[in-house]
Amino acid sequence: MKRFFLVFLLFATLQLFAQTPVAIGDILCTDGTVVGSNDYPASGKTAVGIVFYVDDSGQHGWAVHLEYQGKMPWCHEYIDIPNLQNYRNFRDAIKDIDGYSNTRAIRNHGTASFFPAAWAVDFDNGWYLPAAGQIRQLYGYIPEINQSLNLIGGEPFILYSDWWIWASTECDSEAAWDINYLGAEGHSKKDAHYFYVRSVRNF
Repeated sequence: MKRFFLVFLLFATLQLFAQTPVAIGDILCTDGTVVGSNDYPASGKTAVGIVFYVDDSGQHGWAVHLEYQGKMPWCHEYIDIPNLQNYRNFRDAIKDIDGYSNTRAIRNHGTASFFPAAWAVDFDNGWYLPAAGQIRQLYGYIPEINQSLNLIGGEPFILYSDWWIWASTECDSEAAWDINYLGAEGHSKKDAHYFYVRSVRNF
């Protein structure tokens, strides 16, 4: 009976540990686990991203890449991409949180020579160009994210008002949405502006 109780207690403890909620600023690792920033140095794990959103499960959400993927135009041609919804105003654009589907639609429509921003991300390994709503969420937690990036030797977000990031959210055939760290938005011509790409992924 005593042995059974000890086994049960161990199992309950492991279950409790496994359900520890993920927090903003936690570190996503190559093995798919998420580690708190305080626990990371002794974990022996390798970081791939920083958590910036956690869903209601407390275990899943979005993580941002440790580095920028470069500065580039959104595309090199004006075209309204099929299966990619147009958002004419920012109030609607920030409702778009499906950067994965957006990126897939863009990449399915052309190569890196036409759509450099969507092809700069490591899509085969789950990374994608974030939607406008995801970038807006991301920018709400820059202090926590930068603290973790500094801890692991990542590339912190530079807090300049002219530091714009492309969204995968399309405005129309000529323009796509971009957002700076202050939350200011623009719908800029896809081929005329060189903005930064910072990929995100689900976990």
